[in-house]
Amino acid sequence: MDRVEKLYQDLIRINSVSGNENEIAHFIGRELESMGLTPHYTHYREMTQSDSVVTVLDSGKPGKNILLIGHIDTVDFGKGWETNPLVPTVVGDRTYGRGAMDMKGGDTAILETLRYYTEHREEFTGKITAAFVADEEVLSRGTYQVKAEGWLDSVDYAVMGECRFDNVAVGFRGRYVYDILVKGKVAHTKYYPQEGENAILTAAAFAAEIEKLPTASHPKMNCGTWCVKTIEGGYDNALKVCDECKIGVERYVVPGETTEGCRKQLVELAEKLGIAEKVEIQLRPRELPYMEAFDVPEDHELVKSVRKHYADIVGETLPCAYDMSVCDSCILGAMGIPTITFGPSGGNMHQANEYGYYAHVTACIEIYKRIVRDMLNA
Repeated sequence: MDRVEKLYQDLIRINSVSGNENEIAHFIGRELESMGLTPHYTHYREMTQSDSVVTVLDSGKPGKNILLIGHIDTVDFGKGWETNPLVPTVVGDRTYGRGAMDMKGGDTAILETLRYYTEHREEFTGKITAAFVADEEVLSRGTYQVKAEGWLDSVDYAVMGECRFDNVAVGFRGRYVYDILVKGKVAHTKYYPQEGENAILTAAAFAAEIEKLPTASHPKMNCGTWCVKTIEGGYDNALKVCDECKIGVERYVVPGETTEGCRKQLVELAEKLGIAEKVEIQLRPRELPYMEAFDVPEDHELVKSVRKHYADIVGETLPCAYDMSVCDSCILGAMGIPTITFGPSGGNMHQANEYGYYAHVTACIEIYKRIVRDMLNA
């Protein structure tokens, strides 16, 4: 087994389920130290068992700054495994284990790209920033913390090493959640409907119209969406007409749509239906910012670089893709950083018997090296 494959398997062997990332973060830190780099550890608030690690490789020459970023946490193991999820098991061209696909192959490729450039500083200008972040599978608090500490402020380009090898994501939708309180009038049910006003009926009518609201469109992401996810209210064990009902609404957005604009649509709909005085609408409070939609032009130099080198190394065309959901790339995109999402893949992500392709890892190492060379041309 060569050194790179051993590194890939060593990462899989570490239990790094979200909330338990310290062991893998410090393992990566020791790898960085072995290259002569300085690891910087950080965690979000009281999450002392969820370290992220950041490092910067400086060429010593002025130039741009490219970010290579990957998450180090995994989802829980779950049931149904045919092998031990913490024992990498190679069957044919597949390596089975938790994180083998999502995304310890990407972390391996980033580490090996760093290793190459610590030994070949003459081949690039500027800086390579690398971030290995915790909590991506939960609330992305690792990336938000790295951002809060200023590590991303000077980044010019970003490569998110997430597990998608048959396409490169150049755009993602954003996502917001709204809470709507609908008010009625309480009364004893024996007097209903002559007395009382049922908030459930008002909420139901409002909810049906919400899903008909228009959204902006995008040539590749189609459009935004409205989804009424919850309606709660009423009294199971009391003879009372429901006087308050809560609606939870999820809103996926495309570039150009904003939290304020979406809320305005809801307010105007309530006015149109004549129920404005009966509803309260707010963006659901969240300890971290909502993820915004973004896209990178397909003719951007970063996109052209990954597609060219994929074709050269893999021998196939790499199509551009637009993701309908959110990921940490949205945090970078919202900062105005041109960001592509591309890395080693596999199968059974977030399921039992997850596997990755080691051949993808080795291909991505070479592709990442060439992207860095293009973006930080010496």
